[in-house]
Amino acid sequence: MESELAEHRASLRLLRGQLAEREQEAHDLRRHNEELQAKLDALQHRIEGLNRRIYGATSERHHPGQQSIGLTAPVEIAEDASTSIPVAAVATTPASSAATTSAAAATSAGTRRPRPPGSHPGRRRLPASAEVVETDLDVPAGDRLDEHGQPLPFLGWRVSEKWDYRPGAYLIRRFRRGIYGQPFSVAQDRIVAAMPAFLIPRGAMTDAALIHTVVEKFADHLPLYRQVARADRAGFQLSRSTLVTHVAAVAGAMAPIVAALTDQVRAAPFIHLDDTPIRLLDPGRGHTATARIWVYRSSAATVFRFTTTREGRHPAEFLGDYRGHVVADGYAGHERLYGLDKAVHCACWAHARRKFSDIKHGYPCALAMVEEIQRLYQIERDLGGASDAERQRVRLERSRPILASIGDRLDRAALGRLPASDLGNAIDYARKRWRQLNRFVEHGWLPIDNNPAENALRPWAIGRKNWLFVGSPAAGEWAATIATIIENCRMQDLDPYRYLCDTVAELHTGRTDYAALTPQAIAMQRDVGAA
Repeated sequence: MESELAEHRASLRLLRGQLAEREQEAHDLRRHNEELQAKLDALQHRIEGLNRRIYGATSERHHPGQQSIGLTAPVEIAEDASTSIPVAAVATTPASSAATTSAAAATSAGTRRPRPPGSHPGRRRLPASAEVVETDLDVPAGDRLDEHGQPLPFLGWRVSEKWDYRPGAYLIRRFRRGIYGQPFSVAQDRIVAAMPAFLIPRGAMTDAALIHTVVEKFADHLPLYRQVARADRAGFQLSRSTLVTHVAAVAGAMAPIVAALTDQVRAAPFIHLDDTPIRLLDPGRGHTATARIWVYRSSAATVFRFTTTREGRHPAEFLGDYRGHVVADGYAGHERLYGLDKAVHCACWAHARRKFSDIKHGYPCALAMVEEIQRLYQIERDLGGASDAERQRVRLERSRPILASIGDRLDRAALGRLPASDLGNAIDYARKRWRQLNRFVEHGWLPIDNNPAENALRPWAIGRKNWLFVGSPAAGEWAATIATIIENCRMQDLDPYRYLCDTVAELHTGRTDYAALTPQAIAMQRDVGAA
């Protein structure tokens, strides 16, 4: 009896051990299944994000509540003020009172009223400075007779104006230089009027033609081979190598002015820093190399630099001993810029928001984070043209509590997220740069994001789709120089063609006060003259 009881106890212990093993295996399988499900969800969110990036809207603009249409609330359809009827009232509104209900609903819904007759703003006015070409249209002689067959007197003109376009024309500028001397004298004894100064003294093109080439390439993104084809249609034989010399000549003339702009940027209290890839022709390798265009932008000036690599030494060499604030993304190559007796890093809220905005359709936490960040941007919009002191005061009063709320939300979200997921990456990006993201509230003149630098790089994104690559490192430097001038003209609302023509003419006179020839200086002179 005792032996049987011992055997049963042993069997029970064995069964309990086997049960514990099975429970442990089930627990491990459940945990493994949860991990696989989390990875599957992360991959599904990533696929959805890629689909939105390819096929969806690219704007990061966010409107609170746009993720739902509020099906539980009464829905009103208000196409215009005369026909809008609440949907809930359609079945209960008597036919005899439909018009009254419709009008009342339109008023209560706050819909836009139709424009009163005759209140159209009209066409935009034509510029007063434009050339006017008049074409007289007269009534045929046989149609300007009265009922008795007598000619009607002329009363005047009815004038109509329309926009017109005349394609740019290539022309030949002929210089006739006076020659003075005694008849039949030798050439050395004669006096001949000097030719004007040109960027390419013995070239076949005027400065205006050279400048036209670079403006079309870098402002209008028209590749050189297309410019060659257009000139050929007009009967002028050009080559791309000739146009390349145009680019080099204009860039060489503008280099001292770009140096003056560089000094202005380095003297600013903060600098926006960003970069974008550009393809560089690399003969012998069978493919192009990846070079970089760097942008350094202050509140008043912008400078582009070309480099063959993305090494962190390039911005370090440009900034030198700069001790101000650098607004930039989290690129690891920038770390050498920051530290004791170095520049202060200010992170970009647009980059942090973008991480959450890309996944807000799949993660409620990401959507809530985007809405919190939008509150910061709303405060910036409310400040508008406020002074630096007022901006700092409002930021400390209104923005700092929102930052504290965002920080708490990030800490809570970090506890339960999968590190390798898109949400985990977004949370880690913000938390690792949290101190740098908070710096904009310390000074009223600091920007909240790096969007001005990104906007300055947009023309490069458009241009490289047209001219595809730069042919050499020297060509990349020429492109950066000319693009710097054109971008600063855009910032000051100057016509780059006219600015370049006027500035080159000033340089031919021997002027070396390059800081007084920058687009900023020219715009200041314009504004003073207008006042």
